[in-house]
Amino acid sequence: MKKILTLVLVMLMAMTTVPAFAAGKLSVTQENFIVADNSYSMYGYAYARLDNVGDKPIKVNAGILEIFDANGDPITSADYLRAYAEYLQPGEYTYAYIYAELLDVDESDVNDYMLTITGKSDSDYISHRLPVTTDYVEDVVEWYSSYDYMYATVANDTDEPIYNVTVVLVLLDADGNILYMYEGTMYNMAIMPGSSIQFKAYVEQAFIDWYEKKGLEPASVEAIAYVNVEQD
Repeated sequence: MKKILTLVLVMLMAMTTVPAFAAGKLSVTQENFIVADNSYSMYGYAYARLDNVGDKPIKVNAGILEIFDANGDPITSADYLRAYAEYLQPGEYTYAYIYAELLDVDESDVNDYMLTITGKSDSDYISHRLPVTTDYVEDVVEWYSSYDYMYATVANDTDEPIYNVTVVLVLLDADGNILYMYEGTMYNMAIMPGSSIQFKAYVEQAFIDWYEKKGLEPASVEAIAYVNVEQD
């Protein structure tokens, strides 16, 4: 399947003649497209890793996913970008994804996709990142069923309680391909200084079935744990 990823840069320099004021720039270093069918409905998922390779802060702003058939005709589209740290300093990266429901088509009808993601200049906030360790455990038995879990243990390395921590969990194969993503936020709860908390998320069976069909094997979990902090 042909994969196309277009990044639109919407950051403009106020003084184009001064190199020191170069804009922030988004660059894709990994992306993947998955069709998952859970017997009730089918969805197309486009995943991407986005790096700020410029020298100015940038905010991941918006995105759109378009899915096409073999004739190049659109099947569906969606424009809700999910699971990402919004604010990227130079050298930082985040993961993000969009999914769209596929109605009245078979998986074989899905032939192509296009993912467009925009960024804009924004230095009002930073996504302050916290230390995090991860694990992936298969066949965890719970209530007569078994699940494959992604784990992220987030530590507070500051001197103050940290509230509303968000964790982006990313399942990767041995080649670094993004296989699955999940985002969770600890609303109105705090991680106290010097303590940690564990997040976990199970991988949906429809994705596990897709991995088996494609001969893919989950190998590791990466996580980004962060809070958005307003700048003075």
